[in-house]
Order: sequence, then C-alpha cells, then structure tokens
Amino acid sequence: MATQTPVEQFNSLLSSSSILFVVFYRGHWCPFCRAYLQSLQKLSPSITALGGKTLTVTSEPASFLSETRKLSGYQGDAIVDTENTLVGLVKERYGLEVAVSEKKGYENGMAQPAILVLRGEKGGEIVGPERTVLEKWAIIPSVMNLGGASDRPDLEQVWDNVRAKVDGKARIHQGYKTTGLLGMLWGKFLG
Repeated sequence: MATQTPVEQFNSLLSSSSILFVVFYRGHWCPFCRAYLQSLQKLSPSITALGGKTLTVTSEPASFLSETRKLSGYQGDAIVDTENTLVGLVKERYGLEVAVSEKKGYENGMAQPAILVLRGEKGGEIVGPERTVLEKWAIIPSVMNLGGASDRPDLEQVWDNVRAKVDGKARIHQGYKTTGLLGMLWGKFLG
C-alpha cells in the first residue's frame, strides 16, 4: 500500500470521524509539548465516545515520533509533516495561522503549537467553515511565552467548549486557563 501524504492522512481522518481534535506540537524535546500531549491522551476516551479522534501534527523528523509517544503517553493518530503542508492547508481551509519558526534539525521550519477542532464528515451535515470549525487557536511566539512554548489553552476547557457547541449550547469558558513555566514546573514536581 502506498504511503499517504500528510494532507491525504488528514483528509482521511477527517472523513472517518465525527470530531477531529488536532494539536500541532514542536517536538519530543519540548516539555510543554509532552505535557500537552499527556492532556490530550487523557481527553481521548471522551472524544472517542462521541465518535471523534485525536490527532497530533509535528514538523519534527519522523525518527522522533516513537520517543514522543514514549515520553508523553500519547497513543492517538499522528502525522509527521516535515514540509509543513498542513500549515498551509489549515490556513487556507479554516483560517488558522500556525506559526513556523526556524529551528536546527527542522528542514522547513518548526510548526508552533496550535489547536484545531473540526466537525468531521461523520458529524452530521456540514454547511460552511463556520459549522466545521468547532475551535481554533495558535500561538504567536514571543519572549513572554518562551518562543511559543508556554501559555497554551487548557485542553479540558477547550473540550468543554467543543462539547457545548456540538450540543447547541453556549460556551462554558469565555477565556481559557493557560500554564506558564512556573505552573508546568509546579504540576510536574508537586502535582
């Protein structure tokens, strides 16, 4: 069987799920990314219960994917996109601008953290991008967020809002909690 391109993989997952919860991450070496993928894994049963799937996307070379899974515990679908073709696709289709930064070891740049939650083709009638996109967010790298590493929205709160939208209800969280460096260290050593 021929290997699918990242775009073909993405489209296949979208067409075979009711909800596709996508997280772009930097790499196995990033402690914020590993913690984020652990949170995504914890949400996976709830997402799966609604006919959804989780998906991680990275521009890190494929040789590091097994290390990422080992360090984070994430077991869901993953796409390695070293050419960042999905960055262009999600911008064009869904208006999500995923930042790409120069980084040694990343031939075409490193995709920065982002979230895209979509209603998949098994999620009922889809009419336009406003019904397709359930939630989206992307970091703007700066000194204050450690170059894009920290200050990501709490995934549980994101999922709460997605479930509310799917059920036709109002958002539960008007803003999201974020975790910076101190919060991550606090959770890692004392949580």
